[in-house]
Amino acid sequence: MASPVLSFRLDEEIISQLDKLAEATDRDRLYHVKRAMTRYLEAESWQLQAMEVGIEAADAGKLTDLAAVKAKWMSRAKTRNNRSSAE
Repeated sequence: MASPVLSFRLDEEIISQLDKLAEATDRDRLYHVKRAMTRYLEAESWQLQAMEVGIEAADAGKLTDLAAVKAKWMSRAKTRNNRSSAE
């Protein structure tokens, strides 16, 4: 089965860097583009997963009220400020 084709434009500088990398590693452009896309998607996918988990929790009624969230972050800020003052 053939892979779908995706085409896009890149700045000449990026193409030049990609060509240098391909030559230095004895790999073609496509190898590095696929690898970069895979790494990018893995790195960015956490956000979608976290949103799904949050929506499921909210739908199940597992919510934290705003006052508790503010208190938690105020406590962390106070601890951080106290640590900085002690140094």
